[in-house]
Amino acid sequence: MKPKSAQNKGKRFETAINKEIEAMGLGRAIRTPGSGSGKIKGDSFNNLDFLLECKNQKIIHIKKWIDQAKDQAIQGNWDRDKWALIFQDPRTSESNPSIYVTIDLWEFLKLLKKNKDPLIKTPDKNFKWELERLRSAINTVMKRLK
Repeated sequence: MKPKSAQNKGKRFETAINKEIEAMGLGRAIRTPGSGSGKIKGDSFNNLDFLLECKNQKIIHIKKWIDQAKDQAIQGNWDRDKWALIFQDPRTSESNPSIYVTIDLWEFLKLLKKNKDPLIKTPDKNFKWELERLRSAINTVMKRLK
């Protein structure tokens, strides 16, 4: 693949990832100007907690790419563990790709734990009082409807 067409392939992949971020309702996402080589690091400028490094290459160099994502997270003043490597399986087509994300194990476990934690961990007196006021208001409305 010619260098220019390889760059365009990478840009198309970064744009597609940003469109998916927006489609999921995670806020605005655009390609980073200079794609990580400028002051802003990473390949996607967005509201996520992770620096995103996107790769769409014929040969997977996972160790090299992880090192790059970590280095960019550190250089970009991110939390050194808040990086995500997004790459397309080269065996799949651009029109129907298999896309994978690699992150630090402990960050992954934190994400899982965050989804498992109850919204209210301990009884909250103010919340209990508000619920009792709501119940009272509902009872009053129900009496009027009868």
